[in-house]
Amino acid sequence: MKPFDWPGLWTPDLHPLEVVFRATAVYLFAQLVLRMAGRKEFARSSTFDIVLLLIISVCLRKSIVGDDESLTSAFLGLSTLAAWDRLFSWMAMRSHKAALVLEGRPVELVREGRINEDNLRKSLMSREELLSRLREHGTESVRKVRLAYLEPDGKVTFLMKKEGGEGSSLQ
Repeated sequence: MKPFDWPGLWTPDLHPLEVVFRATAVYLFAQLVLRMAGRKEFARSSTFDIVLLLIISVCLRKSIVGDDESLTSAFLGLSTLAAWDRLFSWMAMRSHKAALVLEGRPVELVREGRINEDNLRKSLMSREELLSRLREHGTESVRKVRLAYLEPDGKVTFLMKKEGGEGSSLQ
């Protein structure tokens, strides 16, 4: 058995700025790819989603730290990813325009009981999936829906018609 290598645990093989650059590039590319995959795809966590995320993390690990096994590079790479995530969240909170770019805007799927087929198609959502999500809220009738939106986080929000005319909100 080899002796424990305390200095080797912390001595990075890569320059710290290279780790920051790699982590930044990977983070921005992953955000772009996941955004193009579609927001509804990540609203539910199926086994396929979990497996995909595990595979992505394995694939991207080497892109961020290469063959560097030091804790210094791992901590620096993780800190860089967290800093970008925090920065984007802060920007979205502070600026409506930034939020639209970073998070997107809701897509109207139903208005006054009528499904917007164009927006449904653009959102890559089938009529059956919309009805399935509606059933989760205790009804099967689209006619009872005043408005429905596909939110930027992938959830569908339903604003239901009321007997008296005003809508109620279900998410």
